[in-house]
Amino acid sequence: MATQTFTTTYEPTEFKTLLADCISESVRAEMYKIISTQKPEKTIFTRQETAKLLDISLPTLHQYTMTGVIKAFRLGYKVRYKLEDINNSLTRIKTK
Repeated sequence: MATQTFTTTYEPTEFKTLLADCISESVRAEMYKIISTQKPEKTIFTRQETAKLLDISLPTLHQYTMTGVIKAFRLGYKVRYKLEDINNSLTRIKTK
């Protein structure tokens, strides 16, 4: 394996700072690429998706919506459920 020697006029601390900045910039660029290509988690669900997620029927979901067990939102003629509200509708059961 060949060894190469480089000479520079940088002070050791100045060279370390320069090298650290280059590495940070490269890592930041790679992290941005990874983050920007990821899909955001879905947070709004249709009636069918919500019923499937909760493993209940559409009539049961409608009943839960009408009685206030789960909060729904209307967008025009469409009913939508927020993931936060779906999770909040699940209540803990007291066990002995």
